[in-house]
Parts: sequence; structure tokens; C-alpha cells
Amino acid sequence: MHIEQPQHRPPQDMNCPMLQIVTGCSHGKCHFCDIFNGIPFQMSPMEEIIEDIEEIARTAMSTTRRIYLTGGNPFALSKNRLFEVFDEIEKRMPQVNSYGGFCRIMDIARKSDEDLRALAERGVNDITIGAEGGNDEAFAFMEKGHTAADIIEQSKRLHEAGIDFTFFYLVGMAGAGQGQKNAIETARVFSEARPKRVLVVCMTPTPTWPLAADIAAGRWAPPTEIEMCEEIRTFVERIDCECFINAAHDTDIIRFEGGIPKNREGMLELLDNMIPKVNEKAARTMREMLHRATF
Repeated sequence: MHIEQPQHRPPQDMNCPMLQIVTGCSHGKCHFCDIFNGIPFQMSPMEEIIEDIEEIARTAMSTTRRIYLTGGNPFALSKNRLFEVFDEIEKRMPQVNSYGGFCRIMDIARKSDEDLRALAERGVNDITIGAEGGNDEAFAFMEKGHTAADIIEQSKRLHEAGIDFTFFYLVGMAGAGQGQKNAIETARVFSEARPKRVLVVCMTPTPTWPLAADIAAGRWAPPTEIEMCEEIRTFVERIDCECFINAAHDTDIIRFEGGIPKNREGMLELLDNMIPKVNEKAARTMREMLHRATF
């Protein structure tokens, strides 16, 4: 298989075969990411893609219905390019009828409503989007490449096309002292966007992130562990749409999952019980050990 390392998959797609159709990220400017440093964004050669499809097909079962497309944001490719790949997959695995992968908000913006409907009809669903939050100041500083209004607008277009989606929420992105504001703004934006699922991850700057230079220069300061936990609590309390929250990433100090609104009170009770017990030094030490964090 032609797979650049590392690869990242959301929990719901951990058991899907992975197919690399692009390398790199078409944006590549976020201060909090180093995954594709030095890797130019481009579509993989079709001959490599076909080789990998054939390798997957050799072990595929009749229940292999979904393929996870890898690379920074494979849905940056045009509808026609994606359909070329889907055609090759379904030629060899006709049982496949679903496709997922990472997508940027602006990848959606660059596609027409007709394109989105056509992708939905071909099985594109439950795509994973790095929305990250709802704070425009943080988006601008981190050079995320989209705004809160963009998230809401493009989410509405996905709903109209019939494409479900999962959001990442990057807790702590707004920096020290901004956690409550970030939580409130993120809850508002996500409530309007109505993702199927929210994956909660916490800021963990490493020496290879561009953000390390911002920290060293005093342009950005990391929040404390307790501030990030309190930000999560406020977000859980305020989000007002039916969705599933997963806070089980290894960057999460307090781990839990549950549905909104059904499990909201239970999640808040857990957070209220656990936040006073968070040991700042021990939690930060754990983060540094897991991720070689630099603060």
C-alpha cells in the first residue's frame, strides 16, 4: 500500500480500509499542525491508486461497504476526479457504497450544490471536518483559512445535499484566558451547523508546530489544563443541537462520550465531579510524555 505516515482516522472509521488518493494538505498553513510538513499537496498517481484498490480487494469481504480516503483533505479534489477513483473501486468491489475522509470547510465552498448532491448519491457521507471551533480571532491567528460564518454556511449546504459530517473541536485554540469565550462561540456555531458528531481534542503544542515560535515570541500562551477542562464543560452545557460528543482522544484529560441532549446532564455531572480533581502538574506531565509537548 502507498500510505504516507502518519495517517489519522476518526473513531467511526477505524475499521474501514484506507485508500490514499492525495498526499499533503491543500492548505498547509495552520499553526497547530505539522502532519504534512514538507509534503506537497497532489493527487496520487492513478496507477498507484489502482494498485492499492486491487490490494484491498484481495482481502475485502461482502461486508466491506465503506472506504476511508486518506491524505490531508482528499475532498479538495474535483467531483470528476473523485468519481474516477470511485469507478475504479466499484469495478473491483461492487459492494462498496460509502466513502469518508477528511475535508476542509473551503473544500465544500469550492463545490457547487450540484456537485455536493452528486457526491452524496455516490455514497460520500459522514465526512470529517476540522472545524476546530467558532472563534474568528483564533481562526485568523492560526491561519485556519475559514471563519465561523463559513462553517455555518457550508454546513447548511451539506445538510441540503444529504451529507452527514463530523466536526473536530480543538479546545484551547484561542489561548490562555479565552477558554470560556471560545466555548460559548463554538457552541453557538456548532449548534447552527448541526454536526452528527463532535470529536473533542485539546491543544498540545509540540516543538515542530509553527505555534512553537508564537509561544516563544509571546504571541500566544497556552491555557492551563483546568482551563481546557472548564472550556469543554461550558461547550457541553451550551451546545444546542442533536449530536454525539466524543472526548476520548489521548489529549483529553477527562474522557467521556455521550449524546446531546440525552446524556448532557450525565456528562456535566461527570465533569463537575472530575474538574476539581485535576492535578495541573500531573496532567501537563502526562501531555508532555505523550506528545513531546512544549509550553
